[in-house]
Amino acid sequence: MKTNKILLFAALGLFMAGCYNDFETPAPAKVWSDEDMQELGLTQISIKEVKDKFISSDYFGSLQNTGSNNSWADTKTLKLGGPISPVEAEFADNPGNLKFWEEAAGYYIKGKVISTDSQGNVYKSLYIDDGTAAIELKLCGTLYTTFDVNLDTFESMWVYVKLKDFYLGNYRMMLSLGDAPSNALNTGLRDRYYANSNFESPDLWCNLQNPTYNRVLPGGPCKLDETNVKVVDASNYRQLGQDDYGRLIRFQGVKIRYANITYQDEQRDADGNIVRDADGNIVWGPEQTAPAFGSGTNINPFPNWIVTDSGTPVFGTWFYWAYSRETTSLYGAVLMVLNDSASGSADPGVYSIRTSGYARFAMQPIPRHGTVGNVLGIYGIYATYLSQYAQYQITVNRIEDLDFPKESLLSQEWIDKNTPPASYAPPVKDGSGEYDD
Repeated sequence: MKTNKILLFAALGLFMAGCYNDFETPAPAKVWSDEDMQELGLTQISIKEVKDKFISSDYFGSLQNTGSNNSWADTKTLKLGGPISPVEAEFADNPGNLKFWEEAAGYYIKGKVISTDSQGNVYKSLYIDDGTAAIELKLCGTLYTTFDVNLDTFESMWVYVKLKDFYLGNYRMMLSLGDAPSNALNTGLRDRYYANSNFESPDLWCNLQNPTYNRVLPGGPCKLDETNVKVVDASNYRQLGQDDYGRLIRFQGVKIRYANITYQDEQRDADGNIVRDADGNIVWGPEQTAPAFGSGTNINPFPNWIVTDSGTPVFGTWFYWAYSRETTSLYGAVLMVLNDSASGSADPGVYSIRTSGYARFAMQPIPRHGTVGNVLGIYGIYATYLSQYAQYQITVNRIEDLDFPKESLLSQEWIDKNTPPASYAPPVKDGSGEYDD
C-alpha cells in the first residue's frame, strides 16, 4: 500500500510539472516570449482577427446557423492549416462544413489568462484575452497549476498559442480552439456532434519529448486591465455584443430574479427579525408567485437544475447554484437582470448564471429574489441563432465572484420549505440508457 501511494504521488508530480519538466532532465520552467515566437518564424495575429476569419465571407459568413451541431451536416469548423488528414474524412463527407485557413499555420496568438479551473466550474478549458477579444482553448488536465490568474489582484500571465492544426469551431454561437471534430454519445446514448474537441491528453498540446505538440505555452506575468475586464451595469448593458462572447465581464448592480415558481418567505417583525412560534418553528408568510418569464415552449422555472441528455430538456426548481447529490450532478441556472422589464432570455440585460454540478460551490445556497449584487464571469451565449430562445450565459470561475450580501443567502429552512419534492428526484438513466419518468 505504501509503495502504491509513493507511485501515485510521483505520477501526480510529473503531471503537475506539465510543460515545464522533462522526466529525464528536469529544468526550470520555460517562460516563452515574443522573441521565441519570432525565432520559430511565427507572426502574431489578434484573437479578434482569428474569430473574425470564421465569420468572414471567405468562410462561413456568420455565427448564426453554423453551430447547431445536430449532425455532421450542420456542424462547421475551420482548420488552421492544412491539408485534410484521415481523421477528418467522415466530417469532410459534408461539403462546405470543413474549411481550411492554410496561412494560419504561420501565426500565433498571445493572450492573458482570464479563467481558472481551481474550483471546478470551468473544466478542461482555458480562456485568454488579448484586449481585442477572448477565446476558449479546449484542453485537458488540471490547468490552473500551469496557467494561473488571481482574480482578486488581477495578476495574470501571458499564454502563447501556435495556431497550426488547431480547429476553430462553433458550438451554439461560441467559438473555441481545440482538436479535431468529434462525435460521441452522451449519457442518454444520443449522438452529440462537435466542430472541435478537447485534446485527449496533455501530450497533444504540451510535450517536451515531442516539440511538435508544444502548442500552448506559458509566458511571463502580466496584469489584467480595463481592456481585459469590461464593466457592465444598467447604463451600458445594451452595448454588449458578439465581440464580447468569451470575455471576462464585471456585472455591477445586477438583480437576482426568480420566475415561474411559487414560494413563501418567512414572516418578519417590525425590526426585520424572523417570526417563530412557541415551538421555535418559522412562521411563514403568504404564497408568492414569481413574475412570468419566457414564452412558447421556453417557460421554465428559475432558479433550476436542468437535464438535457434525455432529449427534451427537463427542469426542476432548485435553490442552490447547481445540483450535486449522491451520484448525480446537474447544471444549475440562476437568473440575474439589469433590465427589470425583460420578459425572456433573449432580451438585453438578462443573463443566466450557469454552474456545474461538479463545481466546489454547487450546493451553496443562492440569494433571495430581488437581491442586488455584483458578478464577475465569462460572458457567453447559447443559441443557434438570435431568437426568443437565445440565452446569454455567465460562467463564474469562483464562488468569490458571486458578490451578494451574506444576509441575502437562503437559509436551509427556507430551502427545505420551498423546494418541490419532485426536484429531489431528477430523471435518472437506467441500465438501457433510457430515462425514468
